[in-house]
Parts: sequence; structure tokens; C-alpha cells
Amino acid sequence: MPSASYASLADMPDVVCDELSRARRGVIMLAVDGLSYDAALAAGWRTAELTQLASTFPSTSTTAWLTAMTGVGPAQHGVPGMVYRVPGRGTLVYAVTGQVLAQGPADPGGDPRLVIEHPTIFDRAAGDGVQCRAVAREIAHLPGPWAQALLRGATVVPAAPSETLARHARDPALLVDAAMKEVDEQIGGQAGDVRRRQPMLLWTYVNLDDYLHRHGYDERAVAAMAELGSRAARWAQAGWTVIGHSDHGQVRCAPDENLVRAWSALDDPARRLLPAGGAGRVRWLYPAPGDEDEAGGRLAAALGSSARIVATDEAWRDRVGPVIAIAADERFPVPDTSLSWEHGADSADETVVPLAIWRSR
Repeated sequence: MPSASYASLADMPDVVCDELSRARRGVIMLAVDGLSYDAALAAGWRTAELTQLASTFPSTSTTAWLTAMTGVGPAQHGVPGMVYRVPGRGTLVYAVTGQVLAQGPADPGGDPRLVIEHPTIFDRAAGDGVQCRAVAREIAHLPGPWAQALLRGATVVPAAPSETLARHARDPALLVDAAMKEVDEQIGGQAGDVRRRQPMLLWTYVNLDDYLHRHGYDERAVAAMAELGSRAARWAQAGWTVIGHSDHGQVRCAPDENLVRAWSALDDPARRLLPAGGAGRVRWLYPAPGDEDEAGGRLAAALGSSARIVATDEAWRDRVGPVIAIAADERFPVPDTSLSWEHGADSADETVVPLAIWRSR
């Protein structure tokens, strides 16, 4: 299969540009948040050309979507998780919105950018004369530099009100139906002589993630993804190339109350530079100066077999704490203990994601 040479989300710009060069009418991208490879199989996406891609580490949306759209990893785009430190400012930020959560000392000479922008799929495609649009839905409402970096180069389609999108996110069937209607609206004006029409790249965000956090890959979620796959096949019959892929999968979680308390004790304001950062099933501390060497030992003793403790990659050290706790089982103390499913760590269920391509015949 042609896509067999693609290995990770960082290959997505090459995937899309390759498909655009061969597409009859253009490319529709279905960016499904939270869909694992196994769930895509269960939904019948094997009717497409289906292969596996590796997500990022951490396996979380802010990191993974930005890598998929730019082709560079977190060390280059500067977003190693949901919550992290910006060295040139010394601030702890929530990447989704750019909100400042806490203030610490800045590193002289540190990069003050919350997100380090790189050319996106849209930039590359527009350079080849392709009309680029994004049905970004929830992302279109987000303030801050992350959404701007993700959608750079695209014309963003006005989104429904946030309350409407939240209602869609609670019902997978309603979510898919609404997203498919928006795609149909955007491609509806593409009728006519294919030879005279400017090709289009249409990126559509499908927020399955919110539902999965509460319910996992139940029958409703799988049935909705099956319907999305069926519609993709029909778009392909109409002359479009359709690319469906995800950012990460999810796994069950059942945080141990004792470990939750232990984490809170570790994140002691008297012993930290900033509050803890991370992304779901991956978390890190920002210990006070002089306490860095002992942080790993404290993490290992407190979390036991529920986590693996690893040293932070040198390329991340200015944004991530000195050691990282990676969930090893469902007892791991995730930040939001109300969730039944989570992600962020490096298990196969979290990091193996689908790449499905439906082509016109």
C-alpha cells in the first residue's frame, strides 16, 4: 500500500500533499480527536486503505495535532503537553487557550513563545495553488497562539455557537451528522467542470474526545465512526480523496485515591518552582532549585508500580520538569479524577492511531 511508508503523525503533511497531487477534486481531511486504531477497525474503516501511525509523546491533542499539521515534534513546536512552562517568561500555561496559570522566574535567553510556529499543511498546499479551508468547530473559538499555529494558512469557516458544539460533543451520532453537513456545505460549491476548478483542501475537526473521556469506545461511538466512514466512501465516489486520521487513543482509568493524595503532597507549594504540568497520564513536577535531583526518587516512592519515572529529554528541559511520571496502569493519579478514560502516556492503545484513505475510482 502506498501509505505503508508513513510511520507517524509527523508524516501527515507529506501524506496530504501526495494525495493532493493525485486527487480529482481535492482532499477532505477528517481529523477525529481520540480515535484509536482498534476503534477505527471496529468501525469498519478497513474498507479504506487503512494503516497505523505513531502518535506523539505525550499522546495528547495539543502536542499531536500540531505535529500532524506541521510535521515537527514538540521539541521544535514548543508544545510538550497541555500544561507546561514557557522559559523566556517563566509562566505556566494552559496550551489550549494560552491562559497563564502561574508565574515563576524567567530563564534569561529562554524562548518566550508559547508556541513556536512552523509552516502547516495549509501553507504547503496553498503554495501549490490549493484553496485551503478549515471546519475547525471548537478550535475556531479558541483564543491564544495554539489554535492560530494549528490553522495557519487556512480560511477558517465560522463555527456554530459553543453551546451547540458542546451538545454535539455529548452525542456521537449528532456530532458526526453535524460535521458531515458542514463538509457537504463546503464542497457543495465545487460542482462544475473539474478541469477549471481550483482544488480544495478541507480540514474538518471531529471532537469525539469529549465523549470518549466519559464513555470510552462504546456502541454509540463505534456506530458514529462507522457512519463517518460510510460518508467518506460516498465522498470518494463523488470524486474526492478523503483522509481520516486521529491524534491519540484512550484507555480506561480509575485513579487510586491514595495516589491522588500522594501526588498532591508531592506538588507542595513550599517545595516547587511552579505547580505541576503535564497531560493526563503523563505528569511532571517543577521542584525548587536544589531539589531537582531528589524529585525522581520522591515520585518513584510515592507512585510505585502505577508509574514509570524517566528523566526529561534535554531538548525539553526548559519547558518540562526534570523528571516525568508516565502512567503504567489505570491507578495513575490523573489531574481530572472524574474521567473514566484518559490518554497522554505511551501505551499502544494511546499511541497507535489510524490513517485511512478513501480515493475516488
